[in-house]
Amino acid sequence: MATAEKDNTINLNRQLKLAYWLLMIALYAGAFLYGPDYGSMPLGEWIASCIVVGLFSSIPLFCFVAVAHKPQPGSVSWLSFLILAYLMFGIVLMFKPGDLIAGLAITGTTLNAFVQIIVWLRPFKKAAKAKKAREEAIAQRQAQAAKEQQL
Repeated sequence: MATAEKDNTINLNRQLKLAYWLLMIALYAGAFLYGPDYGSMPLGEWIASCIVVGLFSSIPLFCFVAVAHKPQPGSVSWLSFLILAYLMFGIVLMFKPGDLIAGLAITGTTLNAFVQIIVWLRPFKKAAKAKKAREEAIAQRQAQAAKEQQL
């Protein structure tokens, strides 16, 4: 039983890591789509400017590279909040004229990453609820025992 649970955790870690890197790739691909116009400058400058736009839009995600590779519940929760900001960014891009494809790519990968995070965090939430219920039951039994001793 423990082996199956460990394999499931490893699989969830892989899916979380894959979702993170797909989002990063979508941000850079989106920078080429929503960045400067292709014909507005020479090719080398256009590529460099798109990479810089992608870099600036992905700086907050770079803070979470370690989280994607060695996830911990608290830091993954913070990553989920950041992912929601990228979701809003993708939705805004979708409604900007000419940036529909970039917005769809960023929104799709963001939703995928958010779902992977929620799936990854679910067992920890269940364990925390069970622990709280056990602690409340113990406290209730102790209060009952103290009340019986007083009688």
